[in-house]
Amino acid sequence: MDIMPIHGEPVLLIEELSTMIIADIHIGIEYEIFKAGAEIPSGTNELKKKILQLLKDNDVKRLVLAGDVKHQVPGHSYQEERELPLFFRDILAHVDELHITKGNHDGNIEHFVPSGVKVHPSSGMKLDDADIGIWHGHAWPLEEVMASETVIFGHYHPTTLFLDNLETRGTMKCWLRGEWDKKKCADRYDEIGGKYIMMPAFNDLCGGTYINEKRSWFGVVMRNQLADMKKSSMYLLDGTNVGKVKDNLVKLDREFKRNKTRHERT
Repeated sequence: MDIMPIHGEPVLLIEELSTMIIADIHIGIEYEIFKAGAEIPSGTNELKKKILQLLKDNDVKRLVLAGDVKHQVPGHSYQEERELPLFFRDILAHVDELHITKGNHDGNIEHFVPSGVKVHPSSGMKLDDADIGIWHGHAWPLEEVMASETVIFGHYHPTTLFLDNLETRGTMKCWLRGEWDKKKCADRYDEIGGKYIMMPAFNDLCGGTYINEKRSWFGVVMRNQLADMKKSSMYLLDGTNVGKVKDNLVKLDREFKRNKTRHERT
């Protein structure tokens, strides 16, 4: 079964199942930016329009939101209180099924969803018609999720960091495809599937994690090195294969590290 990104978009499509997967929408992030001293308009309507167009263009019947649909943690902002119910209402009107696997920013999201939306715990879900597990990425996934042939998650907002000989830096969103380290997984899980796909963030305001930087990982799964990260492959949104992480590692200086995105400290 083909699980393919939509070209140019941080979105997965399983055409055979009429299923689309999106991670890290972070509705309400503008309020955090406002509290930091900058005022920008809400982008929720634009995000919603983009999702609705993708649903229509690809004849999607089932949409899975793989966590961090909302942004504020803990609690929720007035912006989220106002926008989330309308967002869910309009999306649900265009699909037969709408699922959410709760992310670390999705506390009490059940208060904002209409009937008909299936909210799954942070340990994730398995599609009932495919050997595919989905969870946000911050917590320990279910046994059946990890046993799936393919596991899909977000949370890390993966980006590739490019560094040339003149110390010029550039970043681009990327996908990460790899396999689990079955020896390390065996300490916690009886059965481990084959591969995983780490999804880039849907919202451009989220910032990113530099996948090819030498780092100490956050999130229990990556922190415990259950994924064989260095052997994993990075792909840009246009499909370019950047290569394996181990062949593209960069080392950042202290000044640049001090200016990395707030997301990496959450």
